[in-house]
Amino acid sequence: MTKKAYLYLAACIAGSFQVHAQQATEDMEKVTVYGQSPLSFVSGLTEYSPASQHIDADALDVDNGNSLARILDNQLVSVSINDVQNNPFQADLQYRGFTASPLLGLPQGLSVFFNGTRFNEPFGDTVNWDLIPPSALESVTLVSGANPVFGQNTLGGALILNSKDGFSFPHHKVTVMGGDFGQQGINLESGGNNGEWGYYINVNKYEEDGWRDYSPSDIQQGLANITHKGKDSATRITLAANDNDLIGNGAIPVDLIPYEGRDAIYTRPDQTFTSLRFINLNHEWQLDNDLVVRVNAYFRENEIETYNGDDSDYEECDVGFGETLCEEDEEAELAEGAEEEEGEEEEEFEEDDAIQFVGFDPLVPLEAISDADPDTLDGTANTSLTEQESYGFSAELAGVTQSGSLTHNWVVGLGIDTADISFRSDTEFAVLDNDTPQDSRGVTGIGVFDEGSRVRLDTDVKHTYLFVSDVIELNDNWQLAVAGRYNKSTIDMVDGVEVGEGSLNGNHEFSRFNPSATVHYRKDGYHAYASYSQSSRTPSPAELSCADEDDPCKLPNGFVADPPLDQVRTDTLEVGVNYSLENGLLHAALFRSESKDDIIFQQAGDRASVGYFVNVDKTRRQGAEFSLLQQYDDLEISANVSYLQATFETSYLSFSPQNPLGPGRQVMPGDNIPGQPEWQAGFEVTYPVIENLFISADVDYASGQYFRGDEANENRELDGYTLVNLSATYAHSSGITVGLRLENVFDTEFETFGTYGEADEVLEDIYDDIESTEFVGPGQPRTLRLFASYQF
Repeated sequence: MTKKAYLYLAACIAGSFQVHAQQATEDMEKVTVYGQSPLSFVSGLTEYSPASQHIDADALDVDNGNSLARILDNQLVSVSINDVQNNPFQADLQYRGFTASPLLGLPQGLSVFFNGTRFNEPFGDTVNWDLIPPSALESVTLVSGANPVFGQNTLGGALILNSKDGFSFPHHKVTVMGGDFGQQGINLESGGNNGEWGYYINVNKYEEDGWRDYSPSDIQQGLANITHKGKDSATRITLAANDNDLIGNGAIPVDLIPYEGRDAIYTRPDQTFTSLRFINLNHEWQLDNDLVVRVNAYFRENEIETYNGDDSDYEECDVGFGETLCEEDEEAELAEGAEEEEGEEEEEFEEDDAIQFVGFDPLVPLEAISDADPDTLDGTANTSLTEQESYGFSAELAGVTQSGSLTHNWVVGLGIDTADISFRSDTEFAVLDNDTPQDSRGVTGIGVFDEGSRVRLDTDVKHTYLFVSDVIELNDNWQLAVAGRYNKSTIDMVDGVEVGEGSLNGNHEFSRFNPSATVHYRKDGYHAYASYSQSSRTPSPAELSCADEDDPCKLPNGFVADPPLDQVRTDTLEVGVNYSLENGLLHAALFRSESKDDIIFQQAGDRASVGYFVNVDKTRRQGAEFSLLQQYDDLEISANVSYLQATFETSYLSFSPQNPLGPGRQVMPGDNIPGQPEWQAGFEVTYPVIENLFISADVDYASGQYFRGDEANENRELDGYTLVNLSATYAHSSGITVGLRLENVFDTEFETFGTYGEADEVLEDIYDDIESTEFVGPGQPRTLRLFASYQF
């Protein structure tokens, strides 16, 4: 997790006010205007953001990883990941206490843009890291703060991804890689141009067995673009597609590790299929030396299909019509404060407790429709299918005007993002293979489904917005950057199963204006800034459909009638300094973000995926970060440290039924938000042993964090950890490059995630002393990765 921050400070330190050419909109010699907006970031404009970190294509090549989330964790300051699924493509990425994750159930607080197009999923604002091959990226920029011009979800920052094209990559390249745990892959790149037209193609194939049991993944990605550059215009059309199969079997009980090791699983499979078809148009017209129009349009079609094997919340019962299944009354069991003891009288069920099976009348028993013995159905197969078609358009006008002694670099813009979403989920009754320690703990469905868990939800989402920004050059040293954005969102939901009371039908509308202002001072390689910014996010359809504490849902497999949720608003204050050293760069910052009506997921069942979303009145994320990059002759050193205090600032009751101290824990102001290490630090040294052979060693530290479900901070924390990694790269003048990376050199045992669950529900018949409710996400053991490439 090298935190070698390539801070994008060159423009800030040098006081450069010209556009630095990049991507399809670059290389037009007359372009001299700039601004703050999602589209202007296609041109790499970050000099007037409070703080930004930049990774260029060369740095991405050095890392040579297939997981974008892991690369960001390796190279950016104040970034960490939680390995909830233990799949490198499904990590929860945290930046300054805000999250971008592929998993529902987390408060999504970072926006992601790809070639000027918002890339968060329309249904849950989630981010699927497997959709874009890192080798196809020309640059990655992380911008701090609640910058309003980036719109929805930019509570903690925005991540800007720009692809290569035939002008930035006029080469051909073949890369092969392999490593421990069945890692193998091949990547093909080809790009070129004739000065006016350019093309770029990237095809990536990668697969691995995974270091956890039963955890293979298969990645197939493709990206291509065509670029045209005229005298006063530039156009780029980008196509992307993928079909990926990811298995990440999640956290395991701590009591299982001594028996089966850290690579064991609890239940399986936890499988996700993602499919993407994407087309994007960027166009720019240079109207004159001081005026430019930028346009972005896109169409995106993607599917997310999940198959999750779990234990069962159902019991055998007979309510007078024959043997069947009834749903466990978990709340009653918790209220009694007791687990079932041997010899205790069985729970009594009534007619209303009996399960209605899909396609049959309410009181038809299981024995009438299946040969399966209800007593053997100790598992479930939960499936979901999310189909999304989204499209949008945005345009901006950017210019430079003079007002007396002041120079204004302004941008005005507008846009619309729409999505048609179909969500379907089912729960199939199954047999869980867990009779002996040698069994796989996989599930086998019997073809009978629960009517009460069936969801068919169609959703239309529309976001419209207007924004304006202005960078005012007060004099040679002082600049003032101001911006504002008005957002209006409508979410219309139609339930395909229920009608009337209790249905998911709903029409929701949200609107808000968010401002920001940043003051910059630059002189002699010194840059100081102070910033205030505000941003907001509307509740996603997934959250709006799962907000009833009396009827919790299973993520991502069920939703219920929705009490309304309020939109989240975040206000951020940040001060910082960047300083150009001799052959080096230094960055330091203090920040404080306060979120009002933050949306969190309340666990309400035996599994962490069962619960509901609620607003919490106030949360806070504040801290400091420092980074240094210094060159001493051939020796390059980078160091960084960050401190984060992420806390709840209002009292509320955390249900958390599997908390070791019992359910219903009182959270108080000042309690830490789980899943966030307070301290992170990194140190890296790179040295050329011989010409073109670079050896790097890095050390990374993360402090402990609380388990999810311990929002009241009453139980033990996960331990902190220190990791050592080594890498080497040799680049020959012929275009051949070979390299290796050895992660976790000392095979340190560590965890990046913790939660609570009912482990004995599955394991009590196999092992006698499974008692702890702690589940952890084990960190990756020592892993070697090798690669070789040829560029010509």
